Amino acid sequence: MQFLYDADEFYRFRGAEALGHLCRGNVARNFILRLFWHLSDESGAYCVGAPIGIAEIGRTNPDVFEGFKNKYVSLIDDWEVERKYVVYGIGRLAEVVRDAYPDPAEKIREVLESEKNATTLAYAVRTVVKIECECKELIEELTRRDNPVEIYSGKIVRTTLGKVARAALKNKI
Repeated sequence: MQFLYDADEFYRFRGAEALGHLCRGNVARNFILRLFWHLSDESGAYCVGAPIGIAEIGRTNPDVFEGFKNKYVSLIDDWEVERKYVVYGIGRLAEVVRDAYPDPAEKIREVLESEKNATTLAYAVRTVVKIECECKELIEELTRRDNPVEIYSGKIVRTTLGKVARAALKNKI
């Protein structure tokens, strides 16, 4: 869990994946509760990587995560939480959160319409494909943006927002 606090983003993602592989059943539920708590002001130990940790545990424990999916999707509107990690997590949890409230497809569409951060937009484009959101026109607009981004895909990949958008349109949408 300490890797979720790491200054190096790669270790946050790898730490989250490890938690997803290691946590099962009641242990998974307790870790999810703890990570949500670490996102609150009361904890005093804000954990920047908590959204990806929650997502990875939820992805490997969909039955346990069922009671948390609405709260997780709602994190996208919490200004204190790293939005790109929530967007990434929604993509990882696509099958699990598909019927959540608020509607994850609608929330990702809002991100595509209003977000300024190129990395968050890149994760949103990748998430659109996974949750089957009707956002083709928004993604087409992003194909002209050459903002550099670093996104996680098993490793940190350096690319541009336009390339991510073009790949999404070419392969999946």
